[in-house]
Amino acid sequence: MNLPGKYDFHLFLLALPLVVFFIFSARIPLSENTVKSPDDLVKILHYNLSLDLSDPQRGTLRGVSDIQAFTLRDSVRTINLMLATGLKVDTVWVDEERVTFQRKGQFLKIFLPEPEEKGSTVLLTLLYHGTPARDPLWGGFYFIQGHAFNMGVGMNILPHPFGRAWYPCKDNFTDKATYDYFITVPDTMAAACPGTLQQVIPNHDGTQTFHWNLSDPIPTYLSAVSVASYAVLTDTLHSSRGILPAMYFVAPENRQNARITFSHVPRYLSVFEKYFGPYRWEKIGYATVPFPRGAMEHATCIFVPEYTVDGTFDHENLLVHEFSHNWFGNLVTCRSAGDMWLNEGWATYCETLYDEATQGRKSYLKHIKHLHHQVLQFAHIRDHGYFSIANVPPRITYGATVYEKGADIVHTLRNYLGDELFFSSMKKYLDRFAFQNVSTEDLERFLKTTTHLNIPEFFNTWVYTPGFPHFRIDSSVVIHDGQDYIIGLFFRQALKGRTYLSNNVKLRVTLLDPAWEEHDFYVTVSGSRQRRTLITSFPPLAIMLNTDQYISDATTSARIRIRSTVDTFFSDCLFRFQAVTQNDSAYIRIVHHWVGPDPPDFRSPAMIPVGPRYWSVEGILPPEITATGYFYYNFSHSLRNGFLDTLSPAPPSSSLRLLYRRGPGKKWNTLPSQVRGNAAAGYLECHSLSPGDYCIVSLSH
Repeated sequence: MNLPGKYDFHLFLLALPLVVFFIFSARIPLSENTVKSPDDLVKILHYNLSLDLSDPQRGTLRGVSDIQAFTLRDSVRTINLMLATGLKVDTVWVDEERVTFQRKGQFLKIFLPEPEEKGSTVLLTLLYHGTPARDPLWGGFYFIQGHAFNMGVGMNILPHPFGRAWYPCKDNFTDKATYDYFITVPDTMAAACPGTLQQVIPNHDGTQTFHWNLSDPIPTYLSAVSVASYAVLTDTLHSSRGILPAMYFVAPENRQNARITFSHVPRYLSVFEKYFGPYRWEKIGYATVPFPRGAMEHATCIFVPEYTVDGTFDHENLLVHEFSHNWFGNLVTCRSAGDMWLNEGWATYCETLYDEATQGRKSYLKHIKHLHHQVLQFAHIRDHGYFSIANVPPRITYGATVYEKGADIVHTLRNYLGDELFFSSMKKYLDRFAFQNVSTEDLERFLKTTTHLNIPEFFNTWVYTPGFPHFRIDSSVVIHDGQDYIIGLFFRQALKGRTYLSNNVKLRVTLLDPAWEEHDFYVTVSGSRQRRTLITSFPPLAIMLNTDQYISDATTSARIRIRSTVDTFFSDCLFRFQAVTQNDSAYIRIVHHWVGPDPPDFRSPAMIPVGPRYWSVEGILPPEITATGYFYYNFSHSLRNGFLDTLSPAPPSSSLRLLYRRGPGKKWNTLPSQVRGNAAAGYLECHSLSPGDYCIVSLSH
């Protein structure tokens, strides 16, 4: 991959001071692509924000907000805005005429001097002061150690966009406007904002004012300001659209570390332009803030915790995640909180995509498999239930279903479409909806039209339905017919956290030939049971389903070729494998099924599975190889250590047994095994491992 040249950093310290600035804005035409709701009276075109933050230690601000509003209906008599209750409105003007207003909590109703007809542009001017708001959980406006900054969403409030924390606005995901910022600060400090720095105005009284202009429209949650004693590193990058400035606002003592930590930003740009098309913004920007719990993708001015700029790449996933929002979230924005996976699920997936671009396919698969394991084991625990990634309830807008499961499903979509169609379609999607808002249904309709595939069925299975389907091959029949081998496959679908049986699901079947080469075939299955036929020129030594996590169903798996003694822990399968060999080779695949075995045909009704899960060992394991398997259990109910096995109370470890069957439909039998651990957690050790299914049960529960 071709990357831009080395950074040519220029360091300059910005100092600052105060001017009383009252701004009258130029009028801006309404974009043809504006999306409006039927109940909207106005669309905000532009915000001119003048903030006095000349004493960040005080914990308050004074502001003048000039707002250009475009009327969307006839006879508009009032304009409704939102503003945090800690901020007091002093006066309001409409087109330079002082008007009355009503305040009820965070809602502000402004009465126009006379009705405005559809298509009019109205200039509102509000003077206000007071204490900006914080979300008790995450987000809002912070004064920390002399540093003043905002984080654009409130995770524990509705609506989640949190521009109203520090200026009067129409606070939602869909109302997008351009911005001018005039931020007055001490002359020992600097102000970082979205857009391009127009000028720094000395006020000759120990303060100065930063003027930033953002020319592309954004929703309120992507608006930002951060004031601190910053050092600013600058760079010039080469994007697909030409020269692109970059600015990094960091603590002065972190200048050298920042040169290293941000040295990969040109690579971020190269990777995501390759996959998703041009970077459409006027600059690249990062600013560090004293915030320990996450980052925020403010447009052209991403805020990241100070600890991430440490001279290493240890926090690169976070920096990459926020950078990818320049396509998913900032450029094309979710229409509602229920569609947040279109922002955060895609950005989380972009972490794995960057990993693939820079570290290779093997690293990508390791990343995506671990992500899938985390979703299967923990997402429903963290979010207190199984949910579809679309139309999530407000309380989990920023939950594991949106982030991790959303990324999981994007991986499945990529495999369903294939790389060429996936990336070309997403480039078209991002271009078609640039600077607009979309819903999940919009993406579905777009992909249906663009790809001409059965997209509605895909979305029914993976996007609109909670939980996961589970697929396995119940049995197979191989018939030798001349030079061909006819393979009959019998599939079964089970369910995890859902009641919907999927149809027309594309599965990958991998056959191992006599030379141990893998051959992939694709079949489509529907319902609880399905028969499919494959024809090959070789007798398959092994038949495997969903290798490399082709789809994100209720399985995790790993495979290994053995040519010498090995001892490997497959963490995503909760399984450890040991093999001792002198001359023989083996090919082993471990599958962890996150559903109970079907049917649960145990020899004794007293045998109770410890959880709805079991393992399969597949492949070629010659009897000359001594193989040992370690099957892990965990009853410790904590996010860090467990929520794995569901028997409650936990049975004594002495009651645990390992069952084995040669395959679905066969009888379960108890295998000799040893329990290592206690009632909370441990494993069962089996020294007679062979292909088949394995399950841990309790005899005394």
